[in-house]
Amino acid sequence: MDLSWNHNAHYHGLLLDRVPRPCARALDVGCGDGRFARLLAGRAGQVDALDPDPRMVDAARRRTPDRLDVRYTKAALGEIDLEPGAYGFVSAISSLHHLPAADFGGALRRLEAALAPGGVLAVLGLYKEETANDRAASAAALAPQWAMGGALAAGRALTGVPDPSEPGMPVAEPEMGLRRIAAEAGAVLPGVRVRRLLFWRYCLFYTRP
Repeated sequence: MDLSWNHNAHYHGLLLDRVPRPCARALDVGCGDGRFARLLAGRAGQVDALDPDPRMVDAARRRTPDRLDVRYTKAALGEIDLEPGAYGFVSAISSLHHLPAADFGGALRRLEAALAPGGVLAVLGLYKEETANDRAASAAALAPQWAMGGALAAGRALTGVPDPSEPGMPVAEPEMGLRRIAAEAGAVLPGVRVRRLLFWRYCLFYTRP
């Protein structure tokens, strides 16, 4: 039983609920250690997973059972040609804010072009705190953050400390506030929905007509 917890994993179920049924192929951009890609493989026939960090890709491959059809590629989004209209579901979890802010709209266009008709783009991202509403949301996240942090510590006491040989997830500070994210996404993806979440995250959902 996996007792580990992090802010991204807290929202995996929210994204999985948006996977169309059926879904022959899915794409996970910025897959990290492959945790979400492995879950996604339970909903899609085949999962293509990208990450630019070779340590993350190696860790993802080690952790993925052979029975799951997940194909990992060491590449950044801008380094690979995505097949147009190939995917019923495309996810990007805490990865787009690693790009320069000027590239955000272009990245969304590339992901939208990879969707099949009726396909869903699901983004879980970080935003820069700028407004009073942002600060209120941050304050509201503190109590559950402490509670879940305590649960994580208890789980580690039972299961042991993480393997120090495993790489840590790369981190980056977001450059864009939520208003700009919503405005740029709306300009590129008509009908997109952007919503603030706890734990300094937002979700973005778009369905290609």
